[in-house]
Amino acid sequence: MEWFFDGFGTAIVTFILGIISGGAIGYNIAIHKSNKQKQKARDNSSQFQIGEINNGR
Repeated sequence: MEWFFDGFGTAIVTFILGIISGGAIGYNIAIHKSNKQKQKARDNSSQFQIGEINNGR
């Protein structure tokens, strides 16, 4: 059974580091996105949206 657990600790550490670094990178991307929307509609009318996403770079 020793061969079954060989390298198991390394896999767990790699998995945890991947989750942490992926979350940090995803958060960094998400906070730099901005969204602008304009809406024009009156009572009992159809509504449309025009949106623009800027990456902020």
